[in-house]
Amino acid sequence: MNYQEQRDRTEAFNFLLDGDHELIIYGVLKRLHVMKGNPLYDDMVQEGRLAFVNKYIQGINAEKKPDPFLAYIYQGVYWAMIDYMNKQRVADGHIYETTGEDDPLAEISDANQSVEKMDGVALIETLSGLCTMNELKYLKCAYYLGMNVTEIALYLGINRKTVYRWRKSIIRKVGNRL
Repeated sequence: MNYQEQRDRTEAFNFLLDGDHELIIYGVLKRLHVMKGNPLYDDMVQEGRLAFVNKYIQGINAEKKPDPFLAYIYQGVYWAMIDYMNKQRVADGHIYETTGEDDPLAEISDANQSVEKMDGVALIETLSGLCTMNELKYLKCAYYLGMNVTEIALYLGINRKTVYRWRKSIIRKVGNRL
């Protein structure tokens, strides 16, 4: 690393630590639903700092304007975190292939055994008479597996628009019952 690169990195780290710029990293983690209890949390904070510095240097070299500069860094940190999470899933063996014969929801353990999930189980059982099978798949993936819309779409082999439609339909049905 030459002198200019070292100086750029020092300037980037100083910018990160200046004021509340580190909140960008915590905002990205919150958006990705990575909380302090997550075993990857500390590693992801460090990865976020490195991504912040790299994006800062890229932005300076590309002569980005000051107004959207933090948004540019935020987006860069966000994508770096997604890449990191995907690499960790692959490394940990958490990516599963499903065939048409497999029921992806069959992996869910009996939720009735967990006291903290009783309210959710009761809600899903109540909604089972109102919802279609696809809407129930959405509920089970979202509640039991903690998936977001994109993950549900990938998991079930459908597009995100369909998942949003299922969710909207469930919300409408619940609203009509209240």
